[in-house]
Amino acid sequence: MDIRPNLREVVAVSDFVRPARLFLSAFLSLVLSTALVPPAFAAEPAAPSPEEPEIPSVDKGLSAERVLSDMEALEANADYEPGTLLALIDGDAEVASADVTLKELAGAGGSLAGGAESIDQAGRCSLSPASAGDAGDPGVLAGIEPVAAGDWLGGLVLARVPVPEGMGTGEAASLLAQDDRVVDFSLGYVCSPEYVSEGAEVEVATGDPIYGELDKQWHLAHAAVPGAWSYMQNPDGTRAQGGVTVAVIDSGCDLDHPDLVGNLDLANAYDAVAGGPLEGDVLAGYADDAEDGGEGIASHGTHVCGIVGAQTGNGIGTAGVSYDARILPINAIDPASGRTAPGAIEAAFDYLFGLIDSGEDSIRVVNISLGSRNAMPTVAALLGRALDEYGLTVVASAGNGASSAAHYPSDYEQCISVVCANTEGRKDPNSNYGPGTDVSAPGCYVWSTVDGGGYGYKTGTSMAAAVVSGVAALLYTMDPSATPQQVRDAVVGGAEPLPEPEETAAGMVSAADAMELLLFGVDYDDVGTEEWYVTGGYFTYVARAGIMRGYSGTSSFGPYLDVTRAEFATVLYRMANPGSGATTDPSLYEDDETGFSDAVGGEYYTAALNWAKREGIMTGDASSGYTTVRPNDSLSRQEAAVMSQRFAGALGADTSVANMSTPDLLDWDDVASWARDA
Repeated sequence: MDIRPNLREVVAVSDFVRPARLFLSAFLSLVLSTALVPPAFAAEPAAPSPEEPEIPSVDKGLSAERVLSDMEALEANADYEPGTLLALIDGDAEVASADVTLKELAGAGGSLAGGAESIDQAGRCSLSPASAGDAGDPGVLAGIEPVAAGDWLGGLVLARVPVPEGMGTGEAASLLAQDDRVVDFSLGYVCSPEYVSEGAEVEVATGDPIYGELDKQWHLAHAAVPGAWSYMQNPDGTRAQGGVTVAVIDSGCDLDHPDLVGNLDLANAYDAVAGGPLEGDVLAGYADDAEDGGEGIASHGTHVCGIVGAQTGNGIGTAGVSYDARILPINAIDPASGRTAPGAIEAAFDYLFGLIDSGEDSIRVVNISLGSRNAMPTVAALLGRALDEYGLTVVASAGNGASSAAHYPSDYEQCISVVCANTEGRKDPNSNYGPGTDVSAPGCYVWSTVDGGGYGYKTGTSMAAAVVSGVAALLYTMDPSATPQQVRDAVVGGAEPLPEPEETAAGMVSAADAMELLLFGVDYDDVGTEEWYVTGGYFTYVARAGIMRGYSGTSSFGPYLDVTRAEFATVLYRMANPGSGATTDPSLYEDDETGFSDAVGGEYYTAALNWAKREGIMTGDASSGYTTVRPNDSLSRQEAAVMSQRFAGALGADTSVANMSTPDLLDWDDVASWARDA
């Protein structure tokens, strides 16, 4: 039995390796040259960023050609906004309609204090291209709307540029190419919610009992969520609380839903499209699928929020996967189109970065149940910042196109890309799949909250991603010091293979196995999460404290095997000397100092036996004249009691026994006289 020191040995199963199929536009070339994305995207190491980044030189004529080329290629693809361009503008450029600069609008230091709201308070601004000519020239582009200006943009401002009425997109792009203040630009790429309309069963549910209603909340059982909850119990009977916040970038949320309101971060809920406080789910009442009798896109954000963080154990509705995580809803959807507004995801992250910089350090997970077939290079840049500098785990839906083709933002390597699985544990036919995906999760007919205080079913990778976000929040709750890489390794490494490996290697998420990998470094195959030693918090305590781990080189803990004398000595030694390195520091275990004829040096137990003999905890066998200790023999319960009493005494406890009476035990007469006091 290897009772190892308190060192996490999380199994590495992913090195963030993805197929090299990212579409790199001039936007990405731009942010690469300003060292805004991690080396995983760069062809060569990026130079250190200066305090004032130089604005790189970009051939904007090629950018204009790219806009036209993209338009032609995307005519059959609805994932862009024809009437809007996205532009990166020099942060020091003067704004024509106001006596301020865009950098000043962004706030001191070029970082948004509170996100795009600061820009909105200063008023929208306009940009007059250098070639515009007379004031009445129709070439003047008005209504420029800055959406992000955080320092992740290296002193630039990301803005939406509406194409004026009567002007073609290509003509507008040509005008932008002639303006010195415009650094680069592209089409206004957008994302759509990742759902498949289902016949909704909308009702006010009366029960939250998770173990009694797992038929309705089947996704909890299939993702082994109750098993992960078992590990969150402390030995003193309290439940582990992590103070973890999950940001849900979606369509907002029903802020008054009785099953959500207790877990919502209402103070920071934000509308990245309107640039102000969130007022609710912007798709409330949206009925594009009403002919099916389905909820369709309506309530999309509310449904996702409920999967992640509906209040658990409150006796109503449904139980959120995360159990008690805070939910920060952020709207990125334009209610007029039912899709994200161009630049809204960037604006949402810009806001999150500002919150974290201001001290909101509980934000650990970001859920994006939105997607597109189009690459979004500025999103790729901010994802690098989110991972490397803000330590955020970003979970994204893989898409519902029944395809292995590229999909964004889920295909960016900084995301955990989630496939939708059905009730049979197989990939849903509508789900995307392939080498760009990381893990599968239940996503078909998932029961969750909808607008108006009700509940209903929805299907899609949106729902599957929300399950994984909830699992990630559970992991951070139990180990607040975990890194995004460790959480990713645990989620992906703990997944169970799907029956269709030829289509996807993204196994079914197991919250319980992920918890074991993160906490213990081992996915135990003989530990039942419903067992008393788990639900009581004892297993988690001894494993995390490095007191007991399992058998070296195996996935077995051996919960019902006998403990040997040497193993028990090691348990006591670990309790008295946490983090001692007894099996890693040769100076501690190289030489046996006990004098027992059957104890040897260089064993896992040597340091513990040396210590136990020195402290009078193990004195040897009386039958051998105290010359042997039988280290590999099983330890009887009465022997364990004696060693425990001596251990307590060695730590200074009063182990004397006063007014000892005979216990009412049927086998008390079998207890040896030398063990009765103990």
